[in-house]
Amino acid sequence: MKTQAEAVREGYDVDLSGPGRPMGARGKYPQYEVIPLMTEMEAELLNTLRLIRQLLTEGTPSRDAQDDVVLAIDNLLSVAHS
Repeated sequence: MKTQAEAVREGYDVDLSGPGRPMGARGKYPQYEVIPLMTEMEAELLNTLRLIRQLLTEGTPSRDAQDDVVLAIDNLLSVAHS
């Protein structure tokens, strides 16, 4: 599943107006393609998980790496609460 930014870069029009999952579409009727997109929250969660995985696989993390992961988690939590 693509993020909204990836979909825009690939030429999709992004529709956030309806309830539920955002959708991306490109082309013209009757030949158009519609794909489901990740919400911003899902994209943030994946980014945070990537950072945590990287931190855990690189051995003893530097203080900056720890701070980056904590900041990413804080940002994710702030999005979840808004």
